[in-house]
Amino acid sequence: MNIKHTIKKTAAALLALALTVGATGCDFLVTDNEKDLKQTVATVNISSNLKSAEMECADDVQKLIDNKGLSTDIPKRDLIAYFLSTGYMYVQSYGYTYEDTFNMLMDGLVEKKILTQYAVAYFLEKDDALTADACLAFVNEQIDAASGKEKDLLSANREVLTMKYFLTDEEYDEAVYSLKKSLNDSLDSAETSYITETTDEHTHDETRTTPTNANVEKEDHIPMKDGALDYDIYTGRNALDSCGVYEKVDGSTVTSRKKAYNAFLSNLQGYGLIKEGEDTAVVTELDYYYLELSSTLGSALVNKYTEELKEEAINKLDATYVAAKYDEIKTSQKTAYENKPTDFDTALDSVSDTSFLLYGQKDFGFVYNILIPFSASQTQAYSAAKSNLKGDALYNARKEILKGVEAKDLRSAWFCTEEDEHYAYEATGTAYYNNNGEQKDYLFFENNMTNTDKYEKLTQYAGQYPYNGKAELVDDEWDFTPNKMKIGTATESGFIQEMEAYINHVVGGEVASGDWLDGYNESVYTDSVTKKVDYSKFMYYAGKVELDNKSRSDFFNPKVGTTETVNDSYQALSAVNELMFAYSTDTGCLNSYMGYVVSPYKTDFVSEFEYAAQAVVAGVDWNKDGTKDFEGGVGSYVVAPSDYGWHIIYCSFVYDADDGDVYGGFKADEMEVEGTFSYLFYESLKSTSASSYTSTVQNQLLNQYNNDNAVTLHTKAYQDLLELDE
Repeated sequence: MNIKHTIKKTAAALLALALTVGATGCDFLVTDNEKDLKQTVATVNISSNLKSAEMECADDVQKLIDNKGLSTDIPKRDLIAYFLSTGYMYVQSYGYTYEDTFNMLMDGLVEKKILTQYAVAYFLEKDDALTADACLAFVNEQIDAASGKEKDLLSANREVLTMKYFLTDEEYDEAVYSLKKSLNDSLDSAETSYITETTDEHTHDETRTTPTNANVEKEDHIPMKDGALDYDIYTGRNALDSCGVYEKVDGSTVTSRKKAYNAFLSNLQGYGLIKEGEDTAVVTELDYYYLELSSTLGSALVNKYTEELKEEAINKLDATYVAAKYDEIKTSQKTAYENKPTDFDTALDSVSDTSFLLYGQKDFGFVYNILIPFSASQTQAYSAAKSNLKGDALYNARKEILKGVEAKDLRSAWFCTEEDEHYAYEATGTAYYNNNGEQKDYLFFENNMTNTDKYEKLTQYAGQYPYNGKAELVDDEWDFTPNKMKIGTATESGFIQEMEAYINHVVGGEVASGDWLDGYNESVYTDSVTKKVDYSKFMYYAGKVELDNKSRSDFFNPKVGTTETVNDSYQALSAVNELMFAYSTDTGCLNSYMGYVVSPYKTDFVSEFEYAAQAVVAGVDWNKDGTKDFEGGVGSYVVAPSDYGWHIIYCSFVYDADDGDVYGGFKADEMEVEGTFSYLFYESLKSTSASSYTSTVQNQLLNQYNNDNAVTLHTKAYQDLLELDE
């Protein structure tokens, strides 16, 4: 299968030198000797080792080196830059000595150089169409086709074109984009110090957790337009509209951007990275930029080679192997947890979409919790009651206070006058749940919901529930009038009815409904015989979503398996999850894998919540006649109180399974179907196997090539750095 190749978006090494100098206090690194920075601290040439390994490409690699198409030298400048970006933290935070730190950094620089050269060798060996002569011809053609300053820069940095020769156009564009973005990100950060004083404070409500991946761009997204990269570095000396899709920081002006860029140039100059008399008007015409580009393209080529290794590992994972691995893990887990429910409970805490518990036990599961809290005045009233009352008298006092608890949409925090912190957009059309009548409706996360080519998807988030209230932008400030809802009763509509209506809207039918329970209307909660509190008396409401599909294999899948049928359990779950983000003050459940773990044993939850959560997972015999009055299971929900307010508890997943097999085995026909369990399990194995294999192969390469035949350390050139501890 195809593997998406990505270049991690990390700032290049020399960038740290340009923008962090002066902030680290590393005055000892300042040198007025440009020649000192150009000293070679190590030389790497693996061509003789390639020849010893009988690789046919050895002579081609040497030819590229001889013609300056492949560099062998590591300048001291790179070592110092690496220290500023990474090593300084080891000295200041981890107690490393300077000597140990610089030796560690040297190892890293040497290993990267080895891997870059070997990646060139690998592709020369693999593809007969790739040769040193063809590469050098390509380099010369590109230089000849250039003119002016670009021609001079390419001539001085031939390795840039060598790396480009071994990359596809898409891979090259991705690398250039990653470099330009890292430069813009760093300039953005530096610019904020120049605009803080002149920018008015923006209007913003209190913070509110957003779903995972909100406004997050896909790592492999490259902004292209008419076949060219639609992105450039903004310095203030060029026009903003010439920088493609780059978006300036809030409060940015031409003046503030120029100040940031000038500070950047000043630091480069202080470290000898700008040549005397060099024209600095265009950042991409700096010699420094080409040094960075060479490093970035080298990393891209190493990443490409790494992806080839991953592909080799993944090709070994056929369906038979994956199915056998599933059975092996399930058997191992059964042995570990079958008679140890406490250990099983602990194991559930670590479950994720990359870490699976395949073996199941009865009456364990996960729940979502929407907590509608007491207001400040209600909290105060309840505190007063607790100081004067006990037992049933206190519970009855709490019941009266709970009648006035109101749900309020908390997503006003997602509105902001600063664009990078503003998540709301005006809803139009009929594909969303309109609960506001004629006034404007606002949905959230337009990028994720409508532009999935560029932005990550929001999982388990329906995205159709607008802000419940009136939101207006008045004089550049957001003003809110939230609608408030009590929990609801059998005769008066409230939050319960709102939740059920939204679930029905998202799933597409009258599927969610429930019953009002009489127990909570009683005034006696303590059993006269056992003298223990009967928590069933607190249960206010119990409901269930009638689901056609409850397959655990499709928990994360909007469609059912390999079909085009909508997965109603996923849709219902997504609706409840969205309402949890809108109303719940229990932030511990937000962005959790499947919610809170629930076991049939004593838990750390407050007693009322524990009882209710166990009821929605495993069902409950309220009448104590030996039969379940409420079956529980996926799609079940109840409403119960606690000292925190109202809890609406929804069962998202159960671990009760036939023969202990939660997912019913690995399904080969679903291993390529995104969202299914078999897909996630396969992806996890791929990731683990690929990571292990690439790490093993690269370590073997470094052991083979990192020796005196290939590597020469020029210790005298950086001896002054090793002696900084003295």
